[in-house]
Amino acid sequence: MVSESVAVESRPKFTRRHAMLLSIGLLILAIFILLSDFFSVLEVILLSDKTNFLLGFLSMFVGVILYTISWLILLKSSGIRLTFVKAFESVWISVFFNIMIPTASLSGEVFRIWYVVKETNSGYGNAAATVFIHRILCFIPFMLGSILGFIYFLIAYSLPAYLSSILVFISTLISFGFFLLVMLWFRPKITIKIALKIAALLEKIVYKKNPLKLKDSLQKAFVEFENSLKILGYNRLSLILSLIFAVLFWIFDVAVAYFVFQSLNYPLSFILIVAVYTIGITVQLIPVGVPGMVGIVETIMSGLYTLAGIPLSISVAATMMIRVIMMWLEALIGGITFFLYARRD
Repeated sequence: MVSESVAVESRPKFTRRHAMLLSIGLLILAIFILLSDFFSVLEVILLSDKTNFLLGFLSMFVGVILYTISWLILLKSSGIRLTFVKAFESVWISVFFNIMIPTASLSGEVFRIWYVVKETNSGYGNAAATVFIHRILCFIPFMLGSILGFIYFLIAYSLPAYLSSILVFISTLISFGFFLLVMLWFRPKITIKIALKIAALLEKIVYKKNPLKLKDSLQKAFVEFENSLKILGYNRLSLILSLIFAVLFWIFDVAVAYFVFQSLNYPLSFILIVAVYTIGITVQLIPVGVPGMVGIVETIMSGLYTLAGIPLSISVAATMMIRVIMMWLEALIGGITFFLYARRD
């Protein structure tokens, strides 16, 4: 078992570099808004139906609850006794870290593992297995929806060659990422061998006085991780239930964009919403360091809506309203949750 001190060292941190990159992203966003006929966009937002916008927020919040339940099922199945309130708290904090410390969502996953180990004294490998499998199950509807959305976008609209290439590349990348996750689940020994070789190299550089420290810790964690994967894999009912809630989470997540366009009295086809939503989420996961990919996601999403024939003012307004819910409000709730947890801890 990896000690709690090792787990604590793994907790992600927000650095000056992240703050600087966030400032750059905000500058890009400000330029984007100013160049998008700011007053027309503001008028569209002010005239929007606030009830539907509120439903979009509620849809996001319910989605997080379903996401938590999906993970909690796996925790219970692996013998980890974490209450819903604590699981919900850790999920919100992980959302905050994923937005503020963008590392393809790894920062949030690391926090969830750290939180479980600290709150329940469970083994690091056991906690990591639940987070890892939960990641795969939540990735399934996202991957299928993204591929379907990409195909629809490529067929239904006359996209520039460069944009078509980007969509094909992203779709391929998502499929390949899912393949690697599945391979890690069913063939964990391959990943373990690679990790141990890296650990051996790091030992020579970092742990000269105690060369077995890192390798031994990883070896014990991986053994526990592999055993936990097998236990969870045998419990098919838990996997199915967790997947059902993961799909429901995805539906409520996508529904945010649906409610936003309803609030603007400009309903869109569900498949188009899925396509643009997936591209926006995928771009946000790219680990270039800009928190929430501020400015970049807004530009891409509004550009895709415009290419689909939606007026520019509505495209920009919808994008800004979606991002208020899916990025700024999520970061705010997650940040407040983390602040309260840190004061209590």
